[in-house]
Amino acid sequence: MDFWISVALILIPGTYWLGRSASHDTEAAVRSVSLLYLDELAGRREQVVSSKLNEYINNMDVAIGLLEKEDLGSTEKLQAYQARMAVLSPTWCSEVSLARTTC
Repeated sequence: MDFWISVALILIPGTYWLGRSASHDTEAAVRSVSLLYLDELAGRREQVVSSKLNEYINNMDVAIGLLEKEDLGSTEKLQAYQARMAVLSPTWCSEVSLARTTC
């Protein structure tokens, strides 16, 4: 009888301690994986934003390179310039609108 009481006195606290320890370890592992996932997600989002910004910069470089002094002479010439840019890049007109009436 004393043997079983001793076993119970050892097993009950040991089981409780082991369960709490496993719970804390599980929480730490979930947190670690979640942080890793969020870091990767943020990194990929950063790449997408960076890529899109580089695309915008390249479009602006091309547009500015094609801009001539005469294009700034009147609203009609500016709208004609914008129409030329819209033909080169259909999304350019909606992204960088100088005179929305031509798009």
